Order: sequence, then structure tokens, then C-alpha cells
Amino acid sequence: MPLTALLPIGLVLLLSLYEIQSIHRRNVAAALQAVLSTTHKGLLTWARQTKASAGYWANDPSIRRAVAALLEQRRENGSLHGSPYLQELRRALENVVQQNGCLGFDVIAMDGSHIASDRDEHIATKILSVRDPGTTTAAMRGSVVIGAPFFLPSPSLGEVAAVLLVAAPVRAPAEGGEIIATLAFRIDPAKQFTETVQRGQVGAGGETYAFDKRGRVVTELRFAQSLREMGLLAAGDRSTLNVELRDPGGDMSYGVRDSLPRSEQPLTRMATSAVAGNAGVDVDGYRDYRGVNVVGAWLWDPELDLGLATEIDKAEAYIVFHTTRRVVLTACAAMLLVTLTMTLLLQRRARDLATGVAREQDLRRELEDRVRRLECAEAALKDAVRVREEFLRFASHELRTPLTSLRLLYEHMLRSRSQPVMPAMGTKEIGRFLKVSSRELARITQVINNMFVVASFSTGPPALNLERAELNELVRRSVRQVTEQLEADGCSLELRPDGPVFGYWDRSRIEQVLANLLSNASRHGAGQPITLSVSRQNGSALISVRDRGVGMTPEQQDKVFEPFRWQPDAHGGLGVGLYVCKLIVWAHGGEIVVETEPGAGTTFCIRLPLPPEAEGGDVAPKPETKARTTE
Repeated sequence: MPLTALLPIGLVLLLSLYEIQSIHRRNVAAALQAVLSTTHKGLLTWARQTKASAGYWANDPSIRRAVAALLEQRRENGSLHGSPYLQELRRALENVVQQNGCLGFDVIAMDGSHIASDRDEHIATKILSVRDPGTTTAAMRGSVVIGAPFFLPSPSLGEVAAVLLVAAPVRAPAEGGEIIATLAFRIDPAKQFTETVQRGQVGAGGETYAFDKRGRVVTELRFAQSLREMGLLAAGDRSTLNVELRDPGGDMSYGVRDSLPRSEQPLTRMATSAVAGNAGVDVDGYRDYRGVNVVGAWLWDPELDLGLATEIDKAEAYIVFHTTRRVVLTACAAMLLVTLTMTLLLQRRARDLATGVAREQDLRRELEDRVRRLECAEAALKDAVRVREEFLRFASHELRTPLTSLRLLYEHMLRSRSQPVMPAMGTKEIGRFLKVSSRELARITQVINNMFVVASFSTGPPALNLERAELNELVRRSVRQVTEQLEADGCSLELRPDGPVFGYWDRSRIEQVLANLLSNASRHGAGQPITLSVSRQNGSALISVRDRGVGMTPEQQDKVFEPFRWQPDAHGGLGVGLYVCKLIVWAHGGEIVVETEPGAGTTFCIRLPLPPEAEGGDVAPKPETKARTTE
């Protein structure tokens, strides 16, 4: 009872824990989305300010005049390195580059070649238009755009750095002039993006970063040292454009390594969703680029053409819930232990009190069980005695009648030979005598066979000698066994075979079934014709024996297959023949049914299964089965 009383309390606690978890999940999702939204707005603000500044300087009259002069000088002599206009541009844009934290600037003509730059090695080359053609082309069409990050080599410095371009169109000095070039500022994405992105994070272990369409991180990551220890980042390299958001298949911080190369590993679930243009939040957990199970929120910004994600380790995100759950479960376990201890003490005392009652109940059940077993044994003994008496009565009755007939015939024959007064038996009388003797001997044989079947079935299903046989042949053999009885009873027999029917049966048993049915039809057929038909239907052999005799009442039909049915009428018999038919057919896996009406005759139908290969005709030979037990 105490344990039962604790069940509602436990259920309430589980529901409370589930509700606390749901609230915590919603809080985590809200915090992730808040950080992501704030960071996204900051990036957009920076991007718009940066584009506005680039557009402003690209539209500055002095910049426009200097660019136009450089283009004119290139057309005249092609040399730009010593041009005073190049020096003018460098002086004008030097402060702009320093104030905005840019890496430098480039002026790109409409043919993609550089006509001005803070780096001499860029002049007269097409390095930026080749590295980022989309950004320069968009600017030449009149848009101020921020491009995607890419690696830019610097021969003079001997290094390769990640940069992105902010490009704006430069028009001719005249009012409403056409676009003549592009002013591009080179920006360090690791510095500009990282300062904005890392202002937003969730928890001590949270991280927010940006990435491009290829899944490459374009900001500096907080855990660069651990990435180097995992082998994701080479010594001395920055994480910008060097770390890809790929799923390693396991937590690399625990030494898990995927057999696939890093370039062949799939993108993380978050990156796959984001680069497809989707935004989402996942508080159930997924693996990040380190294989650590994290929760996070993400989006894709088409204006920046970058993805943005904020993540935190799942264990850290749910530490409050896990602590709460641990405290609640510990308290519940302590309460359960105390309750269980008290319950055990109470049960021990109750068990001592109930021992006597239990012993009395055990003795009473044992006595009742013995009484039931004695009653069952008595009933089984009575049934055995009844069956024995019925069997003996059947055997004595069935054997006495033909033996009496034979005894009378032989006594008559002996008297005719021993008394000279009686005339000697003629040939006709001897033939009649032999026919009657044969019929009675066949009847004795049939009774003995039926008795053997009944006796064998009393110990379980008998073994059958199955062999390939043609059913019409067995019918003809059975007919020869009962021909004399049919003639004696005045019944004619009409056979209706429907082609050969082959199967695997016990020949002697099937012949016994057919002889019993024909003998039964002859006794009850009132001298009317008997019809026996054989056919094949739906994978089974069908045998039908029909007489046109007295028929049966519904009460007789219900008990027609019961053994030792005494029928004190003119036809005699104890009904064991039909019982034997049912046993043999059942042993072959078939069934036997009866259709009858009083005064309209009776039809017995037997259905025997055929092997699958016999459904289309004859069966193929197969080894003879010596014995089979039908369960």
C-alpha cells in the first residue's frame, strides 16, 4: 500500500520533470535565437556602413578625376607606376583605409586590370577580378557590394591571407557620367567579422561564427588551440577559410577519427540546412565540426551571401536541468528507500501472521486437488470399463452373426451327408453354400479389420503405409470385396469415375473405408441403386457414396460417426464401421461429411488432399513412404 501510494507522487514528479525540461528547452531556443538575431543585426549594420563608406569615396570628385586621369594616361603611354595621379589616390585613400581597418584598396578598370592600388605588384594585373569576378562585375554594373572571402597571395610579403572585397562603381567626372572603373577596399574578414560576431555567445562555452557556401568558417574561432590538437588546423594557421564545417562522425576531443578524408566528410546538419537557404534552431542536439554534441540556431543571409550560426555544447546548455533532475531523482530514491524499508518491516510482521492461514489454505487446496484427481480417475475408470464392455459387446455381436450362419450351413451340409434319408446336395446348392460362406467370411474379415483400427487408434494415431496409388483402382478393388453383399441385398452399383486420380495413400486403409461405406449403403439402401463417384476438385480427391434408402433423422445424423451406436432395427450393426471410416480419413489429413434426409437416402462425401504436383494431372513418381504418423 505505501508503494502504491507513491505511484501518483512519482507520476507527478515525472510530469514535473518533463515540464521543467520543456521550459528549459524553450529558454535555450529563445536564448540561441536572441543571440543569433542580435549578431545578425550587428553584421548587417557593419555591412551597410561599410558599403555606404565605399560608395561615398567612390563618388568623391577628386577620386573620380584621378581615376579618369589614370585611364587617360594608360591609353597614352601605358605606364602607371610613376603616375602623379596614382600618388594622389594613395594619399587620398590612406586615411580611409586606416580609419576603416582595411587591408588596402584597388582601382579596377572595366577590362578587369588594376590601374591603381596601395600595392605596386597589383598594378597592371587582374588578380582581384580573377579571384573574385562576381564582386567586381556587380560593381561595374552600378552596385555597391560586399564579396565572399577568398585567399589572396602577396608575393612581396610572402604569405597568403584571407580577404573580402567591398566594391563600388566609379563614374566619369562629368555629371551623370558613365561607370569607368571600380573602387575596391580589401578587408580582413577574420578581423572585421570576428569583432562583430564574437560579441554574441551563449554561456561560457558558446560560440558564434560565420561561414560561406562551401561550409568554410570566415571568422576566427574561439577554440583554435583545441582544433590544432585535433588536427583540424595546422600550426600557425588562422581558422578563417581553413576550417570546414564537416561532420567527423564522432567526438574528436575523445580521439574519435573518421576513416574518410576531411574533404569527403559530409557537412554538419546545421551547415547543410543553412547553405540550402534555411534558418532553424535545434535544441535536441547535433554534431558540430569537432564532432561535439551541441545545440544551436542558424540562418543564411542572401545580402551577405554568408551563413551565421550560434552554438553551445548540449551538456552545458542543459546543465541546470540535469542538476535539477539529479536532485529530484535523488530525493525520490531516498524517499523510496525509506518507504521500502518500512514496507519490508511491515510485510515481515504480516507474513508471520499470515503463515498459519496460508498453511491451512495449502492443506485445503491439496485436499481438494486430491479429491478432484480421485474423481477424474474414477471417471476415467468408468469410461474405460464402458468402452471395454461396448467393445466386447460389439465384438461378440458382430462375430456371432456370421459365425452362426456358417455353423448352420456346415451342420446342414453334415446332415445331408450323414443321413441317407436326406437327398445329397446338388451343384447349385453347393455354389449357394460357398457364396454364403464367402460373404460371411468377408463380413468377419471386415469386422476384424474394423476392430483392429479401433484398437490401434486407442493408443494414438497409427502409422500409415503411404504409397502412390490410383484412386479408381482402389475403388474397383473395394467393389469386388462387397459384390456378394450387394447382390444379396439386391442393390446395383453405378461407378462414375472422372479420369485418373493419383495420390499417396495407404491402399488397405482406403479400401477398408470404401468397403465400409459400400457395405453401409447396401444394408440401408432398401435394394435401391448405389452411386459411387470419384473426381478431383481444388487440389483434393473427392469420393461420394450415395444410396437411395431410408435415410436418417437429424438426431441420427449428429451421432452417425460416434463409435458403438446400438441400432436395434432390421439392419443391425453397432455403427463402428463409419467411426472407422472417420478415423482413417482423418489419419490421411482428409475429412468425411454426410448429407441425408429421412426417406431420401444418404450421401457420404470424402475429401482427401492431393500433393501439389497432382493438381494439373498425374503426379510424378517419388520414393515410397513406408510409414507416417498423422498428428
